[in-house]
Amino acid sequence: MPIGVEQNRVASVDDAEAKPERVPHRRYAPIPSFRDPRRLTEWYGDEPETCKRDWRRIWPILLHCGVLLAVFYSYHLEWPAFRKIAALCFAALPFHYLAPYRYKKPFFTAISIVGLGLVFGATTAAIVLAVSAVLIGVALAPIRWSIRVATITAIAVAAAIAQTRVAVGSPLETVWPVLGSMFMFRMILFLYEIKHSKKRESLVDVLGYFFILPNYCFLLFPVIDYGAMRRGYFASEIHSLQRVGLGLVFRGAVQMLAFRIVYHDLWIAPEEVAGAATLMRHLIANYLLYLHVSGQFHTACGMLHLYGYQLPETHHNYLLASGFTDYWRRINIYWKDFMIRIVFNPVAFRLKTWPRPAALSIATVAVFVVTWALHGYQSFWIRGSWGFRAQDALFWGILGLFVLINIRFDLNRKGSSSRRTACGARGLALRALKIAATFAAITVLWSLWNCPSLTAWSAMFGRAWKGGFAS
Repeated sequence: MPIGVEQNRVASVDDAEAKPERVPHRRYAPIPSFRDPRRLTEWYGDEPETCKRDWRRIWPILLHCGVLLAVFYSYHLEWPAFRKIAALCFAALPFHYLAPYRYKKPFFTAISIVGLGLVFGATTAAIVLAVSAVLIGVALAPIRWSIRVATITAIAVAAAIAQTRVAVGSPLETVWPVLGSMFMFRMILFLYEIKHSKKRESLVDVLGYFFILPNYCFLLFPVIDYGAMRRGYFASEIHSLQRVGLGLVFRGAVQMLAFRIVYHDLWIAPEEVAGAATLMRHLIANYLLYLHVSGQFHTACGMLHLYGYQLPETHHNYLLASGFTDYWRRINIYWKDFMIRIVFNPVAFRLKTWPRPAALSIATVAVFVVTWALHGYQSFWIRGSWGFRAQDALFWGILGLFVLINIRFDLNRKGSSSRRTACGARGLALRALKIAATFAAITVLWSLWNCPSLTAWSAMFGRAWKGGFAS
């Protein structure tokens, strides 16, 4: 063999031996053995401190999940779809807990899609996924924001027309309520977010925002803010988040069970009112039926906490509101934040040169007009009929008027230098009186909203007046 060839061969062998061994990319690294710390570190990589795992702290959480699931099935809480989603949520939690941080969001989205198929079937799930891909694709398309909004609006109008022509028993009969619950409000918030965002949104974050596991058992779902959901992801230590989530799920279960008691044992129909006593029973029980909604919202929010999403509470002791502005701040907090961000702040900003009381008044009126319109819009997608009855307009109009008066009163009181804060027994008595007055007014308004017609509502009060306290 020539000397040059031999030298080249030796050099190539030396280079091959000197070449470092290729290490597989950690994204594709095999699942490690827990006895091998090096491979375990390679698998998990650099993770935030809030994601650190501790077997001594996760086992009690998993046991509590099992107890809650047993309660759901023992008492047949809600409908079967809720119990299926709860079982899937709790069963997938250990795998989500063990998964590397970079896989957690895709894993949550995947089990959410599985939950969609589990509840509604493969056909409905496939149609929902296809339409969702179109809507999300348009929202993320590299075109002008106004064109994206116009395109999504056109798709929504076409879907609304299609919903009115769906035959009974068709798979599309279920598709539209599901799509509505996913996109009718969250798409508004998402478009608002990307309009003011300086960077392109991650597809994983976007999918995780629209495909939320509890959404498929609660079509009446809280209006979760995209930015709050993204910022709250593992914002606190995971075990603390999960304990908060368990507390929210427990509170929601208690409220849903309380709703069952109120509905079956306390509530009476408006036509059964025959006197003052039965009127009070109807008013209070009718208002307490809202425990069903607040219980569902607490449960859904708690499930998201279990998967690392730190979100604010959805309701805050709304039965103890001491005024109409206080009531607006306490009940359905996500809706209040939604209206402030989309309606109140833009209107108040445009009127910033006006006197402050006038600007706040106009912004408040705009909030309640849009709230009335969007509740009718929500009713169309969820129930298939527009919610633009006279009772709806009167409810939101009167409530908005009370809130507006309350705001003006608060502005005048804050501007007064002689304001004194009541304290002690007198202060407690005054607060109790305010709570009782607010509760009484809200129960009357709530009965107006839920009554079949204005004639039935006025007839109910007429029978109560004639019957007196004897009935």
